[in-house]
Amino acid sequence: MKPLIAIGAAFLDIVVRCSSPDLASYGNQLNETRFLTRDQFLCVKKQLKNPLIIPGGSAANATAIFAKLGGKAFFGATIGNDKEGTIWRQSLSSLGINTHLYTCDFEPTGGCLVFVHPNGQRSMRSYPGTENVPDNNLENMPIDKDSIVFLEGYGLKSKSKACVYLKAIERARKEGGYIVLNASDPVCVKEQRDLFVSLLNNTADLIIMNEEEACELVKGDLKDCIAFIRATKKCAVITLGAAGAIAVYGNNIWYCPARDVKVVDTLGAGDGFAGGFLYGLSAGWSIPECLQLGSYIAGEIVSRLGARVEEDLRDVIQFQKYKQLSIIQFEQT
Repeated sequence: MKPLIAIGAAFLDIVVRCSSPDLASYGNQLNETRFLTRDQFLCVKKQLKNPLIIPGGSAANATAIFAKLGGKAFFGATIGNDKEGTIWRQSLSSLGINTHLYTCDFEPTGGCLVFVHPNGQRSMRSYPGTENVPDNNLENMPIDKDSIVFLEGYGLKSKSKACVYLKAIERARKEGGYIVLNASDPVCVKEQRDLFVSLLNNTADLIIMNEEEACELVKGDLKDCIAFIRATKKCAVITLGAAGAIAVYGNNIWYCPARDVKVVDTLGAGDGFAGGFLYGLSAGWSIPECLQLGSYIAGEIVSRLGARVEEDLRDVIQFQKYKQLSIIQFEQT
């Protein structure tokens, strides 16, 4: 199997019940995210009593799934010299993921303060923290011709951070590694569309995105995006939510329906899909098989709370549970 070399954000959800008077002021904007300054973030965080700290980050979530399936992974990121950074690092290390981290002393580990109200609604206050820091130790990442190098689109949003990601991509291309981009968010694609297009035309081998991101990439519809991908001669995977997912490569389009499960929480579904697809890729599977596994794992994620799973997932591979999902192949000329 090929190793996964992932580079992304160290990010955590810091969750607290918002029923006490001292936190009442954070209940004015429900189900909405607002950004804080560094001082605001640190000040509010100090007021929280016994918060639930949940490690996350898009690429980190995908890599955690990859490792749960039995893959060998490395992860590069920047963390703060704080408790949250330690918790985040341990969340990956406990899964056997080798971490290559740069520790920053002047920025906290990025996070989202999540205030859960008695009625179940949430107020969120976010600060990117170490995602603002362009330094890291990418030179120590074990990238070679057998590597699958996986980068999240969030890192391309900031010009200072994009330089770090582009450095990793340049090295991966020089070494002959297989380069995978995760679009991450429609806003990332919109703000850095030219960079995404350039990477797909010249550097990346595969892009994973949802339908909204795909349409934003070409400023058109899904058919326009498929035509664009075919013109680049690269591979693309586009998730379609409850409708399933497609993969495009050459003249072929493969479609896989979503699993029929009770949806509890859609948070992290795309990350789970990416982790499953990347595992199949690392094992040398065909694109349709990778699509099946990605879709199966996405179903596991949405059927429970949170973006990660606690149990080992290797039985999904051992008993080929993903094979229960059908594949339809279309060919365009």
